[in-house]
Formats: sequence, C-alpha cells, structure tokens
Amino acid sequence: MTVTNPTYVIRRAVAADEPAIQALVRSERLNPHHLYFRNFVVAVAGNDLIGACQIRRHRDGSRELGSVVVARPWRGRGLSVKLIDRLLADEPSVIHAITRKRHADHYARWGFEPVPSHAAPSAIRRNYRIGSCIGSLMAVLQRRRINWLTILRRPQRPSLAEETRAVA
Repeated sequence: MTVTNPTYVIRRAVAADEPAIQALVRSERLNPHHLYFRNFVVAVAGNDLIGACQIRRHRDGSRELGSVVVARPWRGRGLSVKLIDRLLADEPSVIHAITRKRHADHYARWGFEPVPSHAAPSAIRRNYRIGSCIGSLMAVLQRRRINWLTILRRPQRPSLAEETRAVA
C-alpha cells in the first residue's frame, strides 16, 4: 500500500533509497546499525527522501521499531505518525521500541507500553544499554541534558487475515 499526499508519497523503500536513508538517519545521530532498505518505509517528495522508519529484525527473533526520522524542513506536519502508521499496519508481531522517556506517551496510540529492561528480549536490552551509555556520555561531554531512554512494547496483534476470518 502506498500513502499519497499532494506533496509527498509514503511507500516501501527500494534499493536506490538506501544511501539517502543512511544519510538521514546518521544526520540525526540515531542508531546507525541495520539500515537495510528492506526494513524501511520512506516518505518521498519529488526526488528527495524526507522521512523514514524501520522494523529491525534481530537474530533472537525480536522486532524493533527504529530509525524514525523526518528531515528538518518537513517536521511538525505529522509525517512521523503517518510513517509509523504505514509501517505497523502490516506488523502483527510483538514490536519493541526504544525512545526518550519524554516521548513514550506519543507511542501509546499504537498500543506501546513501557516495560522494564529485564523483560525485553536480549537484542532490545543490548540496544537500550548501548544507547543509554553512549547518549549519556555524549551529553556529559557536550554539557547538555541527558535524554533518558525507555523500552516500549506493543503486544502481538491479529493479522489482517485473522481479523477478516473473525468478522466473517
């Protein structure tokens, strides 16, 4: 499914998008790992990639919503919500997210709730610890406020096929 707007299109990423995805994610100092185009949904205006988000698939089987990023000129227009809506629409699995504590309430609309780190899968705990350590260290070195992180979990959802059977 492709979501269209008069000024941009939201669609699954293609191989040609990967360099722009990597540049956008790195420009915001987000986790630079697992930036494979197949994991992403992107927003494109003309020839410019203006937003992206992904579901990371970890070796332990866990899935993580990540790399939610919108180019600065496009912020404040609800684009990140539309990207996440599109990405999660086809994801019935349990999904985790790691975000700043102050942003945790924003994810409630998709059913995410905070969980203690010990209750998260090992790959999610590892990313949380790495992000917390590096983020805290960078904040101290740059003399800015520490952005405390939290782990969120969205429970498994029925697939579209299961929902259709339940209604029939």
